[in-house]
Formats: sequence, structure tokens, C-alpha cells
Amino acid sequence: MASKKARVILSLVLRIFTLLFAAGCIVVLVLDKATDDDGSKVTFKDIITYKYVLATAVVAATYCLLLLPFTMYRACAGKKLIRGPILPTLYFYGDKAVAFVLALGVGAGFLATADLKRFLNDLLESFGGRLKDTPFEGFFNRGYLATGLLAAAFLCMSILSIFSAPTENKAAGNKAAGKKGFFFG
Repeated sequence: MASKKARVILSLVLRIFTLLFAAGCIVVLVLDKATDDDGSKVTFKDIITYKYVLATAVVAATYCLLLLPFTMYRACAGKKLIRGPILPTLYFYGDKAVAFVLALGVGAGFLATADLKRFLNDLLESFGGRLKDTPFEGFFNRGYLATGLLAAAFLCMSILSIFSAPTENKAAGNKAAGKKGFFFG
């Protein structure tokens, strides 16, 4: 039983960390602004990929907020709040779906930031300037920071998706009892 309780507590901790990392990503992106000397202003709203990164962080944070009370109850009380296959099925499929969404957001954020930095640096170098001499360097670095926070949320959610998988003993017990599926018990 100790390993089951430890597994539930670890699941709670990972869900909280996923929420915190996703919220951190949201805060960094929303506050990410840069203004040049001539008044050119850039925010995350000007880059479609950053909007997608923000959307993936919002999806992950919302999902964790929705399931956090159920996980907290299970960790504190030692029993499920809702019996039956609904919650384990939601955890199993939801954790995996959110992990994939986060993975796509991380990939898009890192690649878009790298490509935009390289493009803007090449453009400025053709006119004799450098990206490091502009405030846009900091803008893109904060984009990297936000995407890094999203990557940490993905890591936590991917570990959670492993913990939400049914155990082999339970699956074998279900087959022996003649039940279909993994989520009974």
C-alpha cells in the first residue's frame, strides 16, 4: 500500500508542477514585449507561434486545474472521489493528449524562436546592424524562457502519463475476472 500512496502523492506533485510551469509560461509570454528606438513594438500577439505556445500552456493549466481536486482528494483521503472507470480513463487518455499538445507547443516555440532570431539577425547584418544591439534580442530570449517552462510542463505531464497507465496486475486481474478493459476496480 505504501507504494500506491507514494504513487498518488507523486502524481499530485507532478500535476502541481505541471500547473506551475504552464502558468509561468503564460506569465512570461503575456509580459514579453519589446520596443525599438524608432517606436517599433512587438508582443507575443504578433507571432502566431507564440499564440500557439500560449494556447497549449492554457490547455495544460486548465486540465491540471480541473483534475487537481480529484488528485488531492485521493492523496489526502486515500480513496477515489468518483468510483468506476470514469476518472482512470480520463487520467489515462487526458494525460497523454495533453502531453502531446505540450510537445507540439514546445517544438513550435523553440523552432519559431530560432528561425526568427536567425532571420532577423541576417536581415540586420545586411544593413550593418546586429540583433544583439536591439531590444528584440531580449524579446526572443524571453520566448525561449517561456518555451523552456512549457518543456518542463511537458516533462511533468509525460511522467504523469506513465503513472496514469493501468498496472499489469490490475489488467491481468480484469482479464481473469472476465471483464473487458483496464479501468475496473
